[in-house]
Amino acid sequence: MSESSLPLIDSKVQTECSTSRPQRSPVQAFFAVNAWKLAVLLALFLTGCLGLGVKHWIDSKETTIDLSKVVSSHQCPYNDGAPQRRVCIFNNLLMFQGRLFYLYADVRPDIPDIIVNFHHDFHFEVTQLHISEISPEMHAAAAQAEVFTAATLTWRQWHLNYYHGLGESVFEVHSLACKWLGYCGAANSTDLAPIFIERPGDQASWAQFLPAAESALKCLFPGPNHFIGDDRIRNKMFLLKTSAAGIGPYNRKWRGFFDQGEEFKHVYAAVDKRVSVAYRERLIKCYGLEYENFNPEGPYKVTIVNRQYHKGRHMVNSLEIAQKIEEMPEVQSTRIVYMEPLSFKEQIKVYASSQVLLMTHGAALVNIMFMPKDSVVVLYNWLKRDTLSPHTWVTDYMNDLALPVNFVGLSTEDRRFIYPQKERYIFQPEYARLNAEERATLLETGICPPGGLPGCDDMVMNFAVDWNLLHGALQIAFGDMHQKHSHILDGTG
Repeated sequence: MSESSLPLIDSKVQTECSTSRPQRSPVQAFFAVNAWKLAVLLALFLTGCLGLGVKHWIDSKETTIDLSKVVSSHQCPYNDGAPQRRVCIFNNLLMFQGRLFYLYADVRPDIPDIIVNFHHDFHFEVTQLHISEISPEMHAAAAQAEVFTAATLTWRQWHLNYYHGLGESVFEVHSLACKWLGYCGAANSTDLAPIFIERPGDQASWAQFLPAAESALKCLFPGPNHFIGDDRIRNKMFLLKTSAAGIGPYNRKWRGFFDQGEEFKHVYAAVDKRVSVAYRERLIKCYGLEYENFNPEGPYKVTIVNRQYHKGRHMVNSLEIAQKIEEMPEVQSTRIVYMEPLSFKEQIKVYASSQVLLMTHGAALVNIMFMPKDSVVVLYNWLKRDTLSPHTWVTDYMNDLALPVNFVGLSTEDRRFIYPQKERYIFQPEYARLNAEERATLLETGICPPGGLPGCDDMVMNFAVDWNLLHGALQIAFGDMHQKHSHILDGTG
């Protein structure tokens, strides 16, 4: 409900004085008469000081909606004929019982096709309903409805994964809100409610299972966010005054494998740099990150981000590698850090304080967003891929977010450096059925048997870093950090 339609001060309120009451002083009388007004003013003051925003404070209150007077409408500010890129803005949508409703009074409107998930080809779903067909149940729910000034309607893809949640889904909310609704970090950001519409739904929430994504989302949009299929709000009605749905001309999602990746690049253009820069700067400001004044000429501080052994992709010789790096004349110090035990804020502080960072493929690469200007990330992949560069997860991400970070990527083809976790396999009954050659091949080179073995996959193999490969990559990384550079040394770029 807008400020103009909800009177905060009722001019008709009258006060009564009883002759039986004790005589009050002028000050007491003033506070007695105006107490409710002072309470309203205090609430407004606190919401302003706390950054809640007056409109959001009002809209988050339950209110009664006369559904017979609600009429939905829409327009599509980006519409080149392709549903994969179409963006439409809706006015007065209802969200109720896991569905979106578009109410109309006259002719049934023509709502164009909108794809909200490229990889799964999911089409935006909204139920068109004539106001004469509104059910008694909906009318009853409208007596205690909640109103949102603005909302984004997005699909979270693999949203409980750290990379996809923080690097894609949160950015998608920011992009849609900033580009098409004008919510780019101003004080009005508290007015916007992110609504997630993925189907089939996942009841697992970010707040419980991926607090980093929930934290980043709250940094950008401190108001409430909801998953449309959440059973806790199933019978609650929401009126979305203005909402946006659609991907638009660019898409900050993982491109996909093989043919799908080529199609993705054909359908979508490069991400709008202004939106990307705003995303990074808003999060940096929100978390209060401070950056050291690193000397681009060195000596350099090197951070090695390792993974825990049982997680797979663990650098088994990280201590030895750290010592060799520290012996290089260009290096001042080295440190080895594991992300798993750290909070989200502790993790991003590690990246924000890293001038040179060595890591392997993993979801934590999304934290590169918080690295300082003119820093460099060295991505050491344990295996070279024939059909897809193992570095695209990083290079696409860096390009999409216009990160001021340099890049060097390399990978090994020598499987002697692969260290399968023996204890994962040898106690399995399937392992007992392998012949001697298959067992030796698995344990010595990490190649899974042709018939398969539960849990056997390159993604969980540990590895040793080949110093001969890494040494040359580091020398390139220590090159001119003033000049933005990206080098892929294994021919997979």
